[in-house]
Amino acid sequence: MSDELTKGLKEWFERSKSKALNLVAVPYMGIEPVREMCESVLESDGRVLYITGDEKESQLLMDTLFDGIPPEGLEQNLTVCGYQDALSASGEYDLAIYDDLNSFPYRRKVEVQNLIGYIFTRCKKLIAYSFEEILLNVETIEIPMGGTGEYVSEPRIIETRVNIDDEIPVSIYEYLLWFVYEKKNVLIYTGDRIKSRRLIRYLAKVDDSIMGYVFDVNTVGTMGMSELVKDTEKAHIFMTDDIDDFLGVPVNFEIIVHGADSIQFSYRELLFLSLRSGYCNDENGEVIFLCQTQTPDIEKTKYMTRHFNKVLWEKGYMSGL
Repeated sequence: MSDELTKGLKEWFERSKSKALNLVAVPYMGIEPVREMCESVLESDGRVLYITGDEKESQLLMDTLFDGIPPEGLEQNLTVCGYQDALSASGEYDLAIYDDLNSFPYRRKVEVQNLIGYIFTRCKKLIAYSFEEILLNVETIEIPMGGTGEYVSEPRIIETRVNIDDEIPVSIYEYLLWFVYEKKNVLIYTGDRIKSRRLIRYLAKVDDSIMGYVFDVNTVGTMGMSELVKDTEKAHIFMTDDIDDFLGVPVNFEIIVHGADSIQFSYRELLFLSLRSGYCNDENGEVIFLCQTQTPDIEKTKYMTRHFNKVLWEKGYMSGL
């Protein structure tokens, strides 16, 4: 992480009168931006509360701090917990961090704000580490993705008058044919199990030959997906009603959100799905939002992905692309 960021965080922690800070970056950034600060506080015998989204993120933190070799007594001063457990966390903390960035955002922004309000009085300093500004009227530090030249897949929006609960528009079908030809791995999010089954039946009726590539995630499971994608000589089209990022499947996906205008998909989920298309390497997949009308959440996702790429460009990280 840059010396400029490290210096800025240190300056804020040691000298700023402001108790809270927004630290904004792209989803799945990792904990490197806050690692040195956590280590510094712990080495000074300070107490750190780190609120994560899931167990994988907790393990990421423990593997990264002190290069995975924690000093003796670390457990006494470091509390790592999820949202619910944070509501019952006791004691005072020198530093609290809410990590809204490294796991799929099952909590809405207002829920994050409510939890931060609950723990605010029991910590000396607090960082809201997120892909958006969580706290109002405080300083914000924005971090680009890094010096890798990576970019965020900006979603293609396809509007249709077709009844997308029962059918797949021709434009999406043509994308699927192209993905099959290119031997890609595809995730189609429906948000509804019945809809998934209807769409699979519709594909079988329209083109039975494509069914050799289509898999229902409810049937094969995550482990089955991981095994299937090992065959790189074949395309795989996974239909799922589970709104999840499937990080346990170690490939980039072409992402299709079938019914992105549904109330099930806020900009928070849509943004993370956009980033999931390039999670495993820098060969980003396509991201397609199929809808009957563009919602404010779709518009906000478009704006945020474009903004992240704009920051990368302005920092000079994309000059070689």
